[in-house]
Amino acid sequence: MIRITDVDGKHTDELKEGMTSSLYGECEILKISPKQYLAMVSNNNCMLATILIESGCFLTSAIPFTDEIIEWGVLSLNSTYVDKMIERMKHEGYKVKMISTNKMNKETILTEKQEDALVMAYKLGYYSVPRKISIDELASNLNCSKSTLSVMLREAERKLVFNYLSLGMNTFKNK
Repeated sequence: MIRITDVDGKHTDELKEGMTSSLYGECEILKISPKQYLAMVSNNNCMLATILIESGCFLTSAIPFTDEIIEWGVLSLNSTYVDKMIERMKHEGYKVKMISTNKMNKETILTEKQEDALVMAYKLGYYSVPRKISIDELASNLNCSKSTLSVMLREAERKLVFNYLSLGMNTFKNK
């Protein structure tokens, strides 16, 4: 899965929602905002795609700088998966350079209570515009105080924003 950001809106015509299939693989695109898309891509003939899939890593971004240099953002359960992926890429003849890493820990992962509160808030329309439920009503549904819920949601939102903004921090360049 790949998140695509069409910053300047120049690729809107090329990024059409739906499924495309060919001899080489499949691509399904979903528009999630005016300039944001999610794409699920499978490629039957790309060695890099095969290496990525077999490594257990998850591609979060791929930014081409030239025809030969691509900066990847990758998530994995631990650095061993990334190390093995890089080793395999080098073995297959790719030039790879690790730029930076960012370790996720319990301070960046939602707790079960935070996730439950976010899911309930979302489902009941707390994040809708306009809101369909007040924080008082939501707190009542979750059987907690308004202040507790407010802090829980803010902390969960802070973690989500941090994770969203730092997705590209585990990057390396393909040369």
